[in-house]
Amino acid sequence: MPSPSLAGGVPNLPFADGAFDICLSSHFLFLYTDNLTLEFHFQAIDAMLRVAGEVRIFPILDINARRSPYVDAAIRRYRDGGRVVAEVPVDYEFQIGGNAMLRIR
Repeated sequence: MPSPSLAGGVPNLPFADGAFDICLSSHFLFLYTDNLTLEFHFQAIDAMLRVAGEVRIFPILDINARRSPYVDAAIRRYRDGGRVVAEVPVDYEFQIGGNAMLRIR
């Protein structure tokens, strides 16, 4: 019997508070800085933090392989809010220079 599926997306995640240990955004947040507002990023990250104790976002570059200007804003916001935030190097590099993720706990 197939397992049921849930349709949803950030910032409206159809999961209970604290349902997961980790929530991952891969090749979405920060990548589309030119198309998605900073406020959308905050709403998405807030939703992910609601359902998980840790959020990981990879990469922290935009579509043009530049560090997204939203990264530093996110670091400030979540550190100021009492979260532990770190840029963590990773072994994987899809884009040149895209070898770090943002981890928020």
